[in-house]
Amino acid sequence: MTELSQWKVILVDDEPDSLNLLCEILALQGVEVHHAAGGKQGLALLETITPTLIVVDLAMPKPDGWDVLAAIRASPATAHVPVIAITAYSSPRVAERACQVGFNALIPKPIKAEPFLSKLKEVVG
Repeated sequence: MTELSQWKVILVDDEPDSLNLLCEILALQGVEVHHAAGGKQGLALLETITPTLIVVDLAMPKPDGWDVLAAIRASPATAHVPVIAITAYSSPRVAERACQVGFNALIPKPIKAEPFLSKLKEVVG
């Protein structure tokens, strides 16, 4: 499903500037965007929305991005949904761990629109 206008994306980030930027990038592509300012809100959105993709920041107050992923993967209703991690604290070790625990990709901040959209399309296929 590469037609972005058919996507529903949940964005979870506790940084308002980052959340606004990601929302704007996706909205300009016609994506239906749902956003949450933290892990609890993000998980609550999953009770009413079946997303194409979830983008979650790793470094948030509990539940952080790692915890959010664990909850997503533990639920049969959401275990199959692609999840992309974003972080300002990227390193090879963090990227390796993200892959090991079940993230579909990791994108370092600051986010640049074209590489961000390309990675999302690659993950969704």
